Order: sequence, then C-alpha cells, then structure tokens
Amino acid sequence: MTILSDMEEIDTPALLIDLDALEKNIRTVADYYRSKKGAALLPHQKGHRLPIVAKKQMDAGAKGVTMTSLGLTEHYVLSGIYDILITAEICGRGKIRKLCDLSKVANITASVDNIQNVRQLSDEAIRNNARINVAVELYTGKRSCGIEIEKTKTFVKELVKFRGLNFRGFWLLGPEAKIKSLEERKKSHFAWLDKLAELKDDVEDAGIDVEMLSSGQTCTWNITPEYSGLSDVGVQAGSYVFSDWCSHEYEGLEVFDYALTVLTRCISRPRPDEAMFDFGLNSCSDEETEDYAKVVGPKFKNVVVKEISMREEIALAVLSEPSKDVRVGDVFELIPSHSDTTAKLYDNYYAMRKGKIEAVWPNYGRGLF
Repeated sequence: MTILSDMEEIDTPALLIDLDALEKNIRTVADYYRSKKGAALLPHQKGHRLPIVAKKQMDAGAKGVTMTSLGLTEHYVLSGIYDILITAEICGRGKIRKLCDLSKVANITASVDNIQNVRQLSDEAIRNNARINVAVELYTGKRSCGIEIEKTKTFVKELVKFRGLNFRGFWLLGPEAKIKSLEERKKSHFAWLDKLAELKDDVEDAGIDVEMLSSGQTCTWNITPEYSGLSDVGVQAGSYVFSDWCSHEYEGLEVFDYALTVLTRCISRPRPDEAMFDFGLNSCSDEETEDYAKVVGPKFKNVVVKEISMREEIALAVLSEPSKDVRVGDVFELIPSHSDTTAKLYDNYYAMRKGKIEAVWPNYGRGLF
C-alpha cells in the first residue's frame, strides 16, 4: 500500500478538506453562539455527511444535528450521535419501521405535515412498541413541504390524539437563502420568526406544550440568535463548515474560509490561452444555492480564468492571459460553487493541514437516503 504525504501525490480529481479552515469555521460559529440565549446550534449534515465533523461541532457546543435522510440518521446513530432532527417527512412502511427502531435508542424527531402520514407513523409505532417524536413543518412557499400556518393549530389538535407519537413543536426554513443583503435577510427572517412565536403562543393557549422550535440556516447564522421574541431556536446552519464561492457573495458569510476544494490536474495546453483539466460535471457541481437551476461553475483558487466549460470528465479553462505557470501535470485547487452537492460526488475526503495529508476520511454517508 502506497502512503501519500502531500497533494502532489494524490490521484486527481480529488476532494480536499483544509482542516485549519474547517476548524476555524466551526470555532467562529461556536464562539458566537456561546453567549446567545435566543438560539441553539443544530448544524445540518446534508453537505459533509461526516460524523467526525459533527462531533467537532458538538464538542464546540452544538446541541444536536439536523439532516434530511433517514439512512444518514442511521449512520450517525451507529457512530454515536443521538440527538437528531430530521427535516423531511418519513413515508413508506420500511422507512417508518426503521424510524421506530432508531427512536428506541436515540432522540430523533421527524417532520410531519399530513394527517395520513401521522396515522401511518402512529400505526407502526404502536405495532413496534415504539414512540416517535414529531415536529410539524411549516409551509414557507415554493419548494417547501409543510402545512400553512393558519391551518397548523387545527392540525396539531388532531395530531396529539394519535398514540405512539410525541408532538415536540415546529420548524421552518424561510426564503432567506435568496437574499444577499444582510439587512433584508434579517427583515425577512424576523417576519417568519414573528409568525412562529405567534403560533407557539396560540397552540400553548390551547393547552398543548410546544417543546422545540427550529428555524434558521447558514445565511441566518448571525441573525436568528438576535431575535428577542424566542429562546433556544434550533438553527440548522450547515454549509458554513466548508463554505463556497457563491456563499461569499452574501453579506455576513464572507467570514467563513474555503475549507473544501477539488484538486485537479492540468492534462493539456492546446493553445496559449487554453488549459484542459481532469475535472468535470462528475467531480464538481456547477449550480448555486440561490437558484439551483442556475449554472455558474467552480473557480480556481490561484489561477485567473475568463471562463470554464465542463463536460462529464474534463474541463476547459480559458486563461485571462497566456500563462506558462499552468503546466501539464501540475495540480490546482478549485473552489466549488456549491460545496454541499460537490461533497457527495466522492468516496473519500483528503484531510489536509498546511499542504500535507493528515488523514483520509471515507465518505460513508454518501448515497444514504
């Protein structure tokens, strides 16, 4: 077995984690939340899918984790992480049975927004002698599951009649991921938190306890805790651990360093202003989180280019000026446009520190749904 020591020896394309940047990003958020009572960190795992990173986040003060996948939930429970909010509705008898099994050994909360699904969860919980925690997802617009806020009180009154279920509270994600201005983002987010606070009071006035609330994401990491009308709101920030170049265009997110890069190698220089590389659509995402249908592509870390054109396994970079510094065989780092979807393309992460390989982390969470 060949033991690699630095990035020049890594077969490309490959996925790199800058450990110093990763740990700084985790520390930045943890230090901010340490003195805040308005919110608690429940970092989302849908991007990196690494229990070892989740444990770093929890060691720094996170109160649990968030994810959308039951398969990934099982992987995390087997890795010793037991406080999990699943921000997805669990449907299908097989998945609900698995949720019952996991609920017997871990503090898992699943999302609901439909009374038929509530009945299915209840039936399987009773059949499997389990008790399932549930939180109601609130509808916030296009591309959102959830129930409309004005219908939620009636829904909860029905939900709590079902045996085998434990109603915990509510969660929502607003449209703030589309808003680059910090002040406008704050205005939008606070408006949704106002609705959440009003709903909580209304449901509790009906004699139903609301134990938990969750709202917020990476783009509101420093906004949610400043809301004075609620306490301990679970913030599902996740992509801050890696960051990407698109998120740096949002006010308040430029504080996070690029911790995830794709290592690529120049394989051809067909013309003075052109260079071909061994990455493509199969190794680096080309969309951005503001609008998943918009194609933008990655950026080179230390090479200025006019444009990048990607095929499945190869990419052309048109250089801003003819450069002899880009030589065939040399390696370069790419900053993804979206780190979450790029991370899922690889079986392994190379954990780097100051250009040297410190560890290789298998991406066992890849492909778990």
